[in-house]
Amino acid sequence: MAEKKIQFGKFELDFDRFQLFCSGQPVHLEGLPLQLLMFLVEHQRQLVTREQIADVLWGKDVFVDVEQGINTAIRKIRMVLEDDSNQPQFLQTVVGRGYRFVGPIVLAGSEERIAFSPEELGNAIMAAAGLEPRAPDDPQNNEE
Repeated sequence: MAEKKIQFGKFELDFDRFQLFCSGQPVHLEGLPLQLLMFLVEHQRQLVTREQIADVLWGKDVFVDVEQGINTAIRKIRMVLEDDSNQPQFLQTVVGRGYRFVGPIVLAGSEERIAFSPEELGNAIMAAAGLEPRAPDDPQNNEE
């Protein structure tokens, strides 16, 4: 079975070894934050709710301060990834709901090394549907 490694930016996440690397060097990230990062990466671009995170990290029958635990784990991940919550490259906060991993990823060692930004993906979908992609500064982008 092939090893599962995901690359994003200068980072590589090795699922089999339960290790994060930065530019080829191991990075210290505690167990729960590392487990959370893996879960978010596996659900790339999807909203992961705080309830889902609590279930994955602690299960349903554990009595801990889940809110504080999640906040601490996210803070530790952001510190290691040098990610700014105001201008996220990797972890986007969806206020009151949860988090989303938004960084482009590449499966390490795969033949295909394709990663799309959200804008590129949106333009590709619109083009496939026969619609003209809009420019980012198009005022119609803000219409409901």
